[in-house]
Amino acid sequence: MSPTKFNVIECIFWLTLSGALFLVYSRVPQKFKKWVMFSGVNILLFGVSDGVEVYTGGFLHTAQWLLLWKLINVLGLVISIVWYFYLRLK
Repeated sequence: MSPTKFNVIECIFWLTLSGALFLVYSRVPQKFKKWVMFSGVNILLFGVSDGVEVYTGGFLHTAQWLLLWKLINVLGLVISIVWYFYLRLK
């Protein structure tokens, strides 16, 4: 599978996942609402960054700013996971 095709599939995956989070937002308990919104926006931006990667040719050769964007998104995913477990134990 070519890297471009993989990035398109990954983009669709992240955008679908963020859409699912936005759809369930109204059904989650109040204590999880901020977490769902944060996670949904972060995952949406992750999907958009994969779409940008398709058009720029990747962050290793042409767009170092895209690497920074992706690293910020990964940090957001880590924050989201830690926040989720914190809310579950609270």
